[in-house]
Amino acid sequence: MSKHEIPTHDPYTGELNPYYEELTGEKNPFTFCDDETNYCFDLSELIGKEFRYQSKYGISTWIDKVKNVEPMFGLHTNLTKPLKPVNQGEEPKKFEIFGHTISLYIRSKRGNHLYELENCVFVEHL
Repeated sequence: MSKHEIPTHDPYTGELNPYYEELTGEKNPFTFCDDETNYCFDLSELIGKEFRYQSKYGISTWIDKVKNVEPMFGLHTNLTKPLKPVNQGEEPKKFEIFGHTISLYIRSKRGNHLYELENCVFVEHL
């Protein structure tokens, strides 16, 4: 069995194949973090790959291709209401920024939709 026949993910659950390295002698290319080394992954390698999407309803029956990868940025604050212009004599509302997040999304070729990267299961054909 060649390494191209060994799947990187379980096609039903979307989990990484825990036996990939043992069977191929190489690290699973979709392992983003390794405690022993600083493993890097070139996100451009995902462009053109086929994927299925894992939602709360299960894994999709359709397959699409990656058009591009896009970051989405967010801030964590204590702001609970929209900021409005301050009238003369009023104190401006104060809020704190606690931190930020960066989420990665896959844009699909077929429908041009965005899907969360962590819920994408990449398909390998035999």
